[in-house]
Amino acid sequence: MTGKMKLYIGLLVLGLLMVGGGLWFLLNTPPRIDIPEGEPVIAMNITNFSVGTASQLAIYENGTVIYRENKGFRRGWEDYPPTSTWRVGNLREEEMDSLIDFLRRSRFDELDTYYQSSGSHGEAGGMWGETVFIVSFNYGDLHKTVRALGYLTPIGSMAPPDMPYPLDEIHKKLMDIVGNKTEEVYRETF
Repeated sequence: MTGKMKLYIGLLVLGLLMVGGGLWFLLNTPPRIDIPEGEPVIAMNITNFSVGTASQLAIYENGTVIYRENKGFRRGWEDYPPTSTWRVGNLREEEMDSLIDFLRRSRFDELDTYYQSSGSHGEAGGMWGETVFIVSFNYGDLHKTVRALGYLTPIGSMAPPDMPYPLDEIHKKLMDIVGNKTEEVYRETF
């Protein structure tokens, strides 16, 4: 085989690799998620340190819902690799009005800004939760953030079982929106 033939074969292989790699990146590009300008009307952050999960929910005045969840960043188990998932949806105007009305009726404005678990969960006592729940409501004349720390870890989308009322109901309502009004648009495993 001559030197020219080796060069042509090498260039052909390199070209095929570049085209194939370009197609792979084109097909695996994360979708563009349009985030509205301004602050969300409702924001929720939930972090669980022991399991390595964190989620953020943002609901904007125009009804745009964006939810991001990171899982498995602490464990690193082969069966449960670290994963980041994005879900996007939209609430109709009447759904948005109903949600804002729900938060006003829950007397969100009368809640304390900080709650901490007493740490006396379970029969043995002294069991401490590791869930951090933060919810913000910024609409009209109400701008408030409430934090609840040290509550027991919820299973799935249920609220932390010992979180004070109405935070538990607010958590359920917002997670219901995530489950029923959004769809997964991107998932990345690390």
